[in-house]
Amino acid sequence: LRNALKGFELVKEIRGRGLMVAVEFGAPKSISLKMAWALVQKANKGLFGQMVTSPLLTKHNILTQVAGHNLNVLKLSPALIVKEAEIDYFVAALVDVMKDCHRFPGGVWDFGMGLAKRAVKTKADVLPKTL
Repeated sequence: LRNALKGFELVKEIRGRGLMVAVEFGAPKSISLKMAWALVQKANKGLFGQMVTSPLLTKHNILTQVAGHNLNVLKLSPALIVKEAEIDYFVAALVDVMKDCHRFPGGVWDFGMGLAKRAVKTKADVLPKTL
C-alpha cells in the first residue's frame, strides 16, 4: 500500500498494526490542489475522507470508513481471511480513486464540492436564526 500510494501528495501517512491500517490525508503542495483542499476543509473538516470512501463504494464496491468525525483518515480493517487477490484489488481501487483526487477539477472534486455545499447548507439550517 505504501509503495502504491507513494507520490500522491494528498496522502500524508500510512500506518497500522497487523491488518488494521490507516491512510491519513493531508494538505497537498501544488497550488490547485491546495486551493481545492482548503475549500473542502473550510466547508467541513474531514470531508475529504468521505470523498475517498464514496467512490470506493460506488465505483469499486468496497466498503470503507473514515476513522472518526472531522478526520481525514481512511480506516481499513479487512477480515483475517482476506486473500492476496482481494488486497491487490483494494490497492488498485484506492490508487484509481487517488488518481481522480489528484485531478482538479475532476469528478471526485465535483462530488466533494456537492458534499461541501450540502454540509454548509446543513450548518446554516441547524444554526439558530437571529433577528
